[in-house]
Amino acid sequence: MNTETLALNRFAALANKSAKPACVRWLGVLVSVGFLVWPQIQASGLPPVHIGFEGEYTQLNSTSAQAIELGTRIAIDEINASGGVLGGRLLNLVTQDNHGISARALDNFRVLAQMPDLVAIYGGKFSPLTLSTMPLTNEMGIISVSLWGSADPITENPLAYPFVYRLSLKDSWAIPAMMRHARTVFAATKLCVVLPNTAWGRSGESAVKKTLAQTAQTVVHERWYHLGERGFESTLKACATAGAQALLMIANEGEGAALVNAMTNLPLDWRMPIVAHWGITGGAFHSLVAQSARAVRLDIIQTFSFVDNPRPVAQSLAQVAMQRTGAAEPGLIPSPVGVAQAYDMTHLLALAINKAGSTNRVAVQQSLQMIGPFEGAIRRYEQPFTDSDHDGLTESQVMFVYMRPDGALIP
Repeated sequence: MNTETLALNRFAALANKSAKPACVRWLGVLVSVGFLVWPQIQASGLPPVHIGFEGEYTQLNSTSAQAIELGTRIAIDEINASGGVLGGRLLNLVTQDNHGISARALDNFRVLAQMPDLVAIYGGKFSPLTLSTMPLTNEMGIISVSLWGSADPITENPLAYPFVYRLSLKDSWAIPAMMRHARTVFAATKLCVVLPNTAWGRSGESAVKKTLAQTAQTVVHERWYHLGERGFESTLKACATAGAQALLMIANEGEGAALVNAMTNLPLDWRMPIVAHWGITGGAFHSLVAQSARAVRLDIIQTFSFVDNPRPVAQSLAQVAMQRTGAAEPGLIPSPVGVAQAYDMTHLLALAINKAGSTNRVAVQQSLQMIGPFEGAIRRYEQPFTDSDHDGLTESQVMFVYMRPDGALIP
């Protein structure tokens, strides 16, 4: 059986969604795609140009790393089909698994940064891991791009960290939008805020405090939790007793599902709508939520949706992503922001490589700030990055979705 037939068989196997966990199904898809691409690299006769990605692949229930890899590979396939970069050199993705652990992320980053002709390293879901590797960007002279982490400090000082970029949500946009959504959609002026005791949570708290100074809202109860916590009933009772009208939730899928499930244990008149940060969409959240919890109103912030998207690039990307993941409709593509953000960033990086005329990392970094315009899946990038602004997205990309029982994210 040749590799193309093997790949098609693996794609077809995804239709049976109950056969294997999501992470296992995605691994088969992405490995098979790699089998198709590597012979092209060998046949070109020129050395490939590498992009690194170190993500949380083996985190239980995670889909974010797989989504980032998928978006990157789809873009790489398009670029390579058009002749690659630098006059015929093909792009190649090199991945590492950090297991969601900072020490592993640091080790992975060093390994990737030492590879010849590797021009950039993508970072995944966890802001604390991206923040931990930032000093290495200066030390090793390597571009780092956050493709999911939203903590403000990642890009708040581009002069101190000139190699660090982001094409993702930013908490100083996300939190005000979440609070505004709570006020306009749910008439909530009294908020309960639940945050992780991490750099992501601290970034969120800072944004909450800044927004409170500009809005007619108050926080009547605040709860910090440790990763892995599951008992939130007492917290939600305290929120309800304090008169909270909505819950502002900063959480990933595990803790987020525990919070939503705990909400169903409250009396009906104590339950409140939840406005959630997007961490819960980086994993199989819907499979962790009890059937009774599906009645809880839950709105989730995003930067992108494939559903009814009028952009031709987004429509084309959706078709390929559906084929490769077995998703039956655009809303079921797992972790869609990861797919789209990685896809757009890889095309932008290819433009920068060509503009630099080499794989010299300093030249590529400087070229990132001179590229554009480019029509991406998420938006038109007139000039995605500048010396003083290393965020490729803007506040205008912020939107909200709800999650169907099958996990589909619908605007």
